[in-house]
Amino acid sequence: MDTRKSLGKSDETDDGEDIAHDRKFVAAIGRAFEILRAFRPGEGPLSNNELSSATGLPKATVSRLTHTLLRLGYLNYVDAGGKYEPSPSILALGYCVLSNMRVRQLARDHMQKLSEHALASVGLASRDRLSMIYVAMTHGSNLRTMRHDLGTRVTLENSAVGRAFLAGVTEKERLYFYDHFERRHREKWPAIRQRIEECIAEVNERGFCLVDGEWQRDTRAVAAPIIWPDGENVLAMNCVAPTFQISADKLVKDVGPRLAHVCRGLTPMMGE
Repeated sequence: MDTRKSLGKSDETDDGEDIAHDRKFVAAIGRAFEILRAFRPGEGPLSNNELSSATGLPKATVSRLTHTLLRLGYLNYVDAGGKYEPSPSILALGYCVLSNMRVRQLARDHMQKLSEHALASVGLASRDRLSMIYVAMTHGSNLRTMRHDLGTRVTLENSAVGRAFLAGVTEKERLYFYDHFERRHREKWPAIRQRIEECIAEVNERGFCLVDGEWQRDTRAVAAPIIWPDGENVLAMNCVAPTFQISADKLVKDVGPRLAHVCRGLTPMMGE
């Protein structure tokens, strides 16, 4: 699994040097996707100026790209504010990906049972640059106190699901991520790296890791990796809830082992 080719500027991981030597890379297509990636859930429409700031692209380039994406039907123009927003046509691209992810179908019932048992949210996440993005989510409580849902992103280095993913990749791949994390966090990186290493040790020892109040102060979660038999792909699954809703003790002694068992059971199916 080559992680380097899919990192980009929007996650503060500019791979311009690699791209500059890639003669097959079509820059215009790459820039168009950077425009689409600039839109975030809950943040609303964006103007050309805002898109330029978010992507680092010149305003003139952004203007041409938004016009093209508008003509293709992937953006809508919000006339009242002179801004753009993604159109429902983008869902067709995402649905194709999700419908072909066999692991979602295999994991769904197990996730639902675990979320109902824990009265918490259980999510399946895949790496997206320096984030984890949820590709499946179940909820076991009517409270719905967690705002996680399909398509929600969380940071790789501070979340339980991200650290479980890092536990599942090779050491070479992990060090590549570490290089980007160090540039992002600077003087805070040594402490963050220590916690990541502790979580990796937890995964190696008991099959899952616990993150309590680090990603969000009032949230705790356990997570475990799902590693394809050939090692070419790694996903991660977590169980997450507000601190008032579930104790760390219950997560470690009850929910975590169940979660690790589910992930271990899914692993051999990925090779079929």
